[in-house]
Amino acid sequence: MSISLSEASAALEMLGRPALDALQLIDCATLVQQYYPLFDPSSPTLVLGLDPYSLDRIRDVLLQTYDPDHPVTLVGERAAAISLGELGREAPAASALFLPPLPSPGAFAALQNVSARLRAPDGCPWDRELTWDTLRPFLLEETYELLAALDAGNPRKVLEEQGDLLLQIALQAQIASETGQYRFPQVVGHIVDKLIRRHPHVFGEVAVNGTDEVLANWEAIKAAERAQNGEKRSPLAGIPPGLPALAQAESYLDRMSRLRPAQPPAEPWAALADLPPGEPIPAETLGRVLFDLVAWAMAHGIEAESALRETNAAFAAEVARQNWG
Repeated sequence: MSISLSEASAALEMLGRPALDALQLIDCATLVQQYYPLFDPSSPTLVLGLDPYSLDRIRDVLLQTYDPDHPVTLVGERAAAISLGELGREAPAASALFLPPLPSPGAFAALQNVSARLRAPDGCPWDRELTWDTLRPFLLEETYELLAALDAGNPRKVLEEQGDLLLQIALQAQIASETGQYRFPQVVGHIVDKLIRRHPHVFGEVAVNGTDEVLANWEAIKAAERAQNGEKRSPLAGIPPGLPALAQAESYLDRMSRLRPAQPPAEPWAALADLPPGEPIPAETLGRVLFDLVAWAMAHGIEAESALRETNAAFAAEVARQNWG
């Protein structure tokens, strides 16, 4: 269904011709096919061709971006102001829905715009000197700060750290754009295409029965992609060599579990207990025990890297509480 400009004009007339710097128009039939609103919530939006039977679905899609108390206006014979959370609950007959903008930027394009401004000729001298190489330590730092916020279970801190990590992606993409390597839409396009290609049970006709089949199918698709590209490499290729050792072991074991049944050891610590008292422990023996312990933890639904990180944090907090003079 196409958008009618006359319908939009009539809706704006009913709204009292509000002063707008911009206005996004989207058809109801298009919106109900989305799972996340594909428009900028920082700009006012008018949903046209409203279907009363789709209001619940529209509400659920919009709640991916807007809070339940975000004000909206149903436009019919009159304009009725309600909160988004109320949409679909005995709503009056309406042909359009007006969404005022969020109070602050809410689309990734806004962050990319700030990144471009910082690196513009009249931008920030420090930001203009950044390169992929100089950004590397910040990427690690922000990643670990986000992990710490996740470990603490602090949603507000997670929100803040996710923004800091997103900034790293925006700056990396901006540098690539300036040097003509690629532009940010290609970053999005690449991962979207890959996700759709590797989820044929969601976006295609493939039927799967449970998570194990999903993971096995994922690995089969990746193998087919490598074969098509003439690549011959280990199934573990692509796992970053710089991962912390426990996280790397988890990634190796998880990757292989998709290709063959996992057989974790029953008592990974037994190899240490069997050593003669007082005998030095070979580093390779300890390494094998730690690797097997990661496998044992995974079999019991425990993420070893997170478990140790949380224990480290508890130890540091206990030390900090002590009186050190």
